[in-house]
Amino acid sequence: MRITHGQGARVAFDPVGGPSFPKLVSALAFGGIIYIYGLLGTGVTPLAGARNDSPRWQPSRRTHRLTSGNETRRKAAIEFVTKGLETGALKPVIDRTFTFDEMADAHRYLEQSGQFGKIVVTV
Repeated sequence: MRITHGQGARVAFDPVGGPSFPKLVSALAFGGIIYIYGLLGTGVTPLAGARNDSPRWQPSRRTHRLTSGNETRRKAAIEFVTKGLETGALKPVIDRTFTFDEMADAHRYLEQSGQFGKIVVTV
């Protein structure tokens, strides 16, 4: 809340989840949105206990369907990402690259949950 001068964040993205998820909820502005994806954290993500009494907390599963359930929006999302990658506006963060023969090592590395960015396996 400090960096938003008490207003809270309008949108938050959380690829980790885990026990600290309620802290992220409490940092939202009224009507703010959290996109939780990946669930890379260890431990339970307490969705039910994340300030259920707060007007900030209104869980919804429909955000994924905004793109995947609508062909027009899905195509627009794919085009946005593709153009962003082509122009360099979007740059994926690659933590580590493995060869296909190192697939077991790649899995072990992922299980440590220490990566920052994507893990790439070349074929």
